[in-house]
Parts: sequence; C-alpha cells; structure tokens
Amino acid sequence: MEDVVIVGAGIAGLATAVALKRAGVEALVLEKSKGLRARGAALTLFRNAWVALDALGISQNLAPLYAPIKNDPVGPRSVHRKALLNALADQLPINSIRFSSKLTAIETQEHEGSSISIIHMADGTVIKAKVLIGCDGMHSVVARWLGLAEPVYSGRSAVRGLAVFPQGHGLDNNVQQYLGLGRRAGFVPLNDKEIYWFFTCTSPAKGADMADEPEVIKREVIENYAKDLPPIYLDVVQHSDLSALTWAPLMFRYPWHVVFGNLSKQNITVAGDAMHPMTPDLAQGGCSALEDAVVLGRHIGKSFIQNGQLVPKETAVTIGKYVEERRWRVALLIAGSYLSGWVQQAGSGWGMKFLRDAIFYRFFYLIIIKFTRYDCGKLNF
Repeated sequence: MEDVVIVGAGIAGLATAVALKRAGVEALVLEKSKGLRARGAALTLFRNAWVALDALGISQNLAPLYAPIKNDPVGPRSVHRKALLNALADQLPINSIRFSSKLTAIETQEHEGSSISIIHMADGTVIKAKVLIGCDGMHSVVARWLGLAEPVYSGRSAVRGLAVFPQGHGLDNNVQQYLGLGRRAGFVPLNDKEIYWFFTCTSPAKGADMADEPEVIKREVIENYAKDLPPIYLDVVQHSDLSALTWAPLMFRYPWHVVFGNLSKQNITVAGDAMHPMTPDLAQGGCSALEDAVVLGRHIGKSFIQNGQLVPKETAVTIGKYVEERRWRVALLIAGSYLSGWVQQAGSGWGMKFLRDAIFYRFFYLIIIKFTRYDCGKLNF
C-alpha cells in the first residue's frame, strides 16, 4: 500500500512529488518512458512559475543559469525543459521514480471503510494507493477514468526548436516575434549559444506524417511556411538541433469541461496537462502545472501533518479543496490562451489589425497578462 502514487514524471508529476516530500509524504512516481521525458526544447517561466519554484525550494538552482527576458529581474526566463525536470528530480529519493511503468487500468476498492485505488500496470503489477494523482499528460488515462472530456484540436499546429550557435549568436536577451497571415513565429535566447524558437500556423505542413521527421520539419519551415520572414529568423531555424525539433497539433480542453467536469473522485485527481491542456500562447502550461503542485502538496501535506499520516476518510475532502482552488483559475488560463492565440494569429487585414492593436493589446491583453503574476502561495511546512 503506497501513500501516494503519481502517474507521469513530467513537470506536474515531479513537482507534486517534491511538494509532498517537503511535508514528509512519500510518493511513488510511475513513468511509462525509459527516462525523464522532455518533449520540447525549452519553455518560458513567468513570475507565477518562479513563485511556485521558490515554494518548492528549487528556484535558486535554476534562476542563476538563465537571464531574465528584457533585463527584468522578476520577469520571465526561458529555460531548458530538461534542466527543469532534472532540478525537480534531483530533490527526490533515488527509488521514488519507477520508469518503464505504463498504467493500463484503474479501479477503486473499499478498505477499512474508505476508498483506495487499485492500479494495474502493463507488466501485470498491481499497486494499491491511498491517493492517486494523474499527471500523465493531455491524453491522461486518469482523466479518462474520471470522465473528463477529451482535449480538442485548436485548428493550429506548432513547431518548436533549439538553435545552437557554437561560436555564439550575438543577440540580446529579448523576444523577437512575427505575427499575421495565419501564423505566429518568434525566438528568444536561452544563453549566449542557444536560442529557443517556435512557429505556429493554422494549417499544419504535412500533418502527423511530419512529426517524426525533423529534417523535413526544418525544410518546410525555411522553404515554405516562413520563407518570407526576416533572414535573422530563418538563420535561427537553420541552426536547429534536429534532436530537439518537434511538431505537434495544439490541443486544449474546453474551459467549461474544466469548470463543470469531474476533476476528482474520492481519492483520485489530476494535475497539469491531465487537468487543463491549453494552447501555448500565454506560456502557461508548465507554469500552471507548477502552481498545481504547490496547491495540491499544501492541501495533502497539511492533512498529513495534522494527523501524523494520510487518513483515507479525509482524502476526498482534502483533494476536493485542491480542485475548487484550481478549477476557475485554470479554466480562465485556457480561455485566455486560446483568445490570445486566435487574435495574434488571425491575419493582417485592417479589421484584424485594429482588433489586435487597438482593442486586444490595449485592453484585454493587460487583463490576461495579470494571470502570469498569480501567487499560488507557499507550502507553509
């Protein structure tokens, strides 16, 4: 019988395990891959993410490695995704992450008057847990078991890459962005030699067939979809590390499915993309996953400390408090991200330009950007 089982060793799963560890709660993390999964070269962490990382006790390990964008000491920093995962994993006991462990089925069982989770693995292993947390991505097995509606296609796709300049790129640490004509492109330096770049479009170049062909992805971006963008952008794409180049459809869960859906049932809940997949237009996917971890860790940890152990009868109430604290917050992030992407990528006609420049950026964007200054609080233990 495990106290807590977390499915998925991504940002949400590892961060939740770290939060629980700080309260003295041991968690077993199950990851289907052979090692830490770091799909995507980098991500941008806004102020709300750094507040969460500070609560988790690892912000000091990452912040010195990455300069703030636009020289803002408390502003966003773009970081290597693998560096973030490693920083989280380093806080956990060696045997707390079990790789090559694929979840196939979930059931619940009454045990001493309370509900426990029975977790069936692909290799035939059966694990019992007082608490089960699904951090297994947008196509989550746990979310499906809870009855949450599947994510939907936004109508857009994204290419993300890491450009490497062995002799240095010589660029300032600022974001460069290009909008219009059904596309959005940009880049931001990670350090003196590496640049994170992205390209989104309303019609994917070659659909799913292109996803596993990095050389084809790069060629399509340079010769077709971004051929009229400034030479500096094309040069960044040309320097891509093919091993870090990805193509993916942009998916999201309708916000009303988050507001009215079952985000928990008894001792089972979800976090990160398993709860709230969103488009990347506000760069809040990873940031909100870190928030989830702190909030969930705080609620479970507080119950554990008060009782000296996890009391199954209180688990549903504890998890319910976490769900209600997160439900509206993440639903608004999903809606804000989708709206931001739609407006910025909708076109360059005078009508859309007026909507984007005179209305969206002047009024709505100022409201939406406040979401990135959210304070999820401390763990308080």
